[in-house]
Amino acid sequence: MTGDSGGPGSATIEVARGSGVCFGVRRALEMAEKALAEGRPVYCLGPLIHNPQEVSRLAAKGFRVIESLDEVQGECVLLVRSHGLQPDIVAEAGSRGMTIIDATCPLVRRVQTLSVELQEAGYAVILAGDAGHPEVRAIRGHAPAAVVVGDLDAARRLDLAGRVALVSQTTFSPEEFRRIAADLVTRDLPEIRVVNTICAATVERQRAAAELAGRVDVMFVLGGRNSANTNRLTELCAARGVTTYHVEHADEVTAEQLRCRRRVGIAAGASTPQWIIAAVCERIRSLMNR
Repeated sequence: MTGDSGGPGSATIEVARGSGVCFGVRRALEMAEKALAEGRPVYCLGPLIHNPQEVSRLAAKGFRVIESLDEVQGECVLLVRSHGLQPDIVAEAGSRGMTIIDATCPLVRRVQTLSVELQEAGYAVILAGDAGHPEVRAIRGHAPAAVVVGDLDAARRLDLAGRVALVSQTTFSPEEFRRIAADLVTRDLPEIRVVNTICAATVERQRAAAELAGRVDVMFVLGGRNSANTNRLTELCAARGVTTYHVEHADEVTAEQLRCRRRVGIAAGASTPQWIIAAVCERIRSLMNR
């Protein structure tokens, strides 16, 4: 998505293709809004979206983030966020009389289902991902025997035998996944099955951000600092040699960051709503016009 300019020779702002809230997060937000409109308390184990500003907006409408089911009393709605949730926790919530709304991203659900099927078929399942990420914890809740590896070095340390299957967190690095897969096929194993479960939109968002970073003077990557995919965008842009700032909201953008910069690029993570992108663009225009 191209931005705007103020006239010949003026500064330009360009937003990378695919920036902003992804399909899975948008779907979860819509389900949360619908549940809130029905007037019942709505709770979520962990933030629904890795964006503090959007979490605050929902909180103003009555959406509550909790860390344990013990924080909830009485009849209420538990919304399973797009990252998914361990099935034993969902079962426990149901036994307590909570109404479950499952907003698990369909792509994440595919990894959960596939991991279970592979495990039941006798494969040793390797899950490429961040062990501490809620999506990975949820996948392992469905397929507890799956072994998580965060990079090639971790994969190389595995003592493997028999039939092996490799899947991944939907937002895992495509490059690292390929390296892990390439290493596995060199091993003396009877069967190796590789299933690329990385979200295609994530790959395209990263490609577009890196491409834009290669032709601007400065990049602003928008999104929560607790967002893994936003942090990855920041790393990719910085790797292109351009000055890159990771910002959560418009007020973090300063005139000093824009000094002598004529071409400004913007990329946004999968948990960054359009209103934040618009606010940052307006902030940049305002500072450049002073």
